[in-house]
Amino acid sequence: MITKTKPTTARFFKHLIRLIPKQFSGKLELQNTQEQKWQLYFHRGCLTWATGGNSAWRRWRRNFTQFCPSISLETLNFYTDDVCESWQYYIVNILLKQQKISLSQAISIINNTLVEVLFDLIQQDNLDTLQVTSISCNLQAEMIQPIFRLSIYEAFEKVKPIWQGWCEANLHNYSPNLAPVLNKPEILKQHTSTLIYQKFQALISKQLTLRDLAFYLKQDLLSLTKKLIRYVTQEIIQLTTLPDLPALAVVKIDALENQVKEIKKTNSPSLETAKNSISVGQTKLIACIDDCPIINQVMGKMIANSGYLFIGIQKSTLALPTVVKVKPDLIFLDLDMPFTNGYEVCRHIRKIPDFKNTPIVILTGREGMIDRIRAQFVGCSEFINKPISQEKIEAIFNKYLNSENTKYLDSENTTIQLPVVKSLVAANC
Repeated sequence: MITKTKPTTARFFKHLIRLIPKQFSGKLELQNTQEQKWQLYFHRGCLTWATGGNSAWRRWRRNFTQFCPSISLETLNFYTDDVCESWQYYIVNILLKQQKISLSQAISIINNTLVEVLFDLIQQDNLDTLQVTSISCNLQAEMIQPIFRLSIYEAFEKVKPIWQGWCEANLHNYSPNLAPVLNKPEILKQHTSTLIYQKFQALISKQLTLRDLAFYLKQDLLSLTKKLIRYVTQEIIQLTTLPDLPALAVVKIDALENQVKEIKKTNSPSLETAKNSISVGQTKLIACIDDCPIINQVMGKMIANSGYLFIGIQKSTLALPTVVKVKPDLIFLDLDMPFTNGYEVCRHIRKIPDFKNTPIVILTGREGMIDRIRAQFVGCSEFINKPISQEKIEAIFNKYLNSENTKYLDSENTTIQLPVVKSLVAANC
């Protein structure tokens, strides 16, 4: 690929300024000749988010890991009934609202993403392969009040030195989204020590882009690429494209509700066996949704002592499908769980007609009036503070369940492992 003119950032930003009115709020979509698409989002003429290309989720995962290293991406799962512009931005917004990440972390993710995407677009523009496909003024809720805004001029100043350095190193035809692979390993082995060769081979085998390598090696992207490019020119290393990484699971409530019909057709053998072995009126099932295994064990013992069946649900991502499956008569729900909260889970449970009147009791260590009001607003029946005692549990049972159904079951045999729904629907954007 050869550029026709001297590579520059100016042309792209001039086009952008001409296209975007000063107070424009909306989305600009661009596409190259390979049908890769990018989206730029604006609020009152300023950039707020950018996504797209062939590495959208790879980029998002890398930037999130860089600025939020304490959060494991594999544990991030979300329930939503919202329609959103970009799941990536939506997730950052939700985590910020839940105080799982700070404002500075959210801004860093957005800022880095904007710079990377703009760099890629400038490169595409200099290769004469970029065209505008649509401009829209309609935005979904998460974009209406943006976390961060960057003017086009500020964006230009951020990207300009990065692109200039890339071009001065004669790298303008090489995308940082390309991944190095060994083309002639035997030649590399001859020119390096065994230890360096083994490390190099192990690193390249991980299928990482140049940007990924720079991040994981904690090196400057330009410096690292300049070191590798001499091997590329000698054809010892080849730069190739990689498939994007998988999207994070965002479970759509409407898709999940479509599964409910199928779920209802499937009986739970272990639950039915347990119920059939006990006389009618002795089969109340209590669910406890809490990510702490110790809390579930303690609750299980207390509930067993009261003569009820018990199921503990530790993964918040499985809470809703499991509840739909087993239909408990009463639900204890922890307020603070990883990457979601009891309010959201309660709200989604209440949306299902079968659970409109099911008692839902929030467990929490908080004592604030605001929390209690919020719990009532989402349909919570009761709000009790930790630590939990047998007396508190008994009071809940006496209030919400018939007293004639208590104290019948052997406490050693009332904890039942029930099958859970695992076929959650991932919504990609």
